[in-house]
Amino acid sequence: MFRRLAVFPGPFSLDAAETVAGPAAGPAVLKLVDCSLIAPPRTGPDGRGRYLMLETLRAFGLERLTEAGEQPGAEALVAQHMLAVAEQAAAAMDVGATEAQAAIWLDAEDATMHQALVWALDRDPAAALRMAVALGPWWTLRGHRFGPGFAWLRTAAERVAPGDPVWCAGQVLLGEMTQDVREALGHFTACGTPSAGTGRRRCWWMRWWGGRSTC
Repeated sequence: MFRRLAVFPGPFSLDAAETVAGPAAGPAVLKLVDCSLIAPPRTGPDGRGRYLMLETLRAFGLERLTEAGEQPGAEALVAQHMLAVAEQAAAAMDVGATEAQAAIWLDAEDATMHQALVWALDRDPAAALRMAVALGPWWTLRGHRFGPGFAWLRTAAERVAPGDPVWCAGQVLLGEMTQDVREALGHFTACGTPSAGTGRRRCWWMRWWGGRSTC
């Protein structure tokens, strides 16, 4: 359990721990806290309690994880979990009443989300693009449209076959982040409305064009 939890680069929730260590993670996590191998949980701004492993202990745990041949599998499970978190948060950001709380949730998951996205870029481009598209509204809200997220989004889009629905959503989001109306509209027209995403993402290009939206 200790070596599997070392895969998290930052604070992690019990749900995340169960993703990489199984449903029996709860009692084991408490035992690791009692042994001072994991810091007691702290409640973040999003209201979720998260545990933290000190960096020196984490380095030791990662060595044991690599020796056991479990690191690739653990990283894949973390990426899978972070994709689910990104898409759940994106859905919440489409609703005005929950937008701020969803953004705070993603703020708290930033370090692990970063690791998961980098992992997916090399091993599962389609999942990386899904994650980047889901994170787009958060990046825009936080003023990070020209930060690393943009480069990740473009890289992921380049590694997915053109015409794929998630590729279409990625291209429309790229146009929004660069505010390139002509390019975004071209991709949107080529993909067709049904493939360009849902909710706010589907209507961003209409706002740039000056049209009215019913998102």
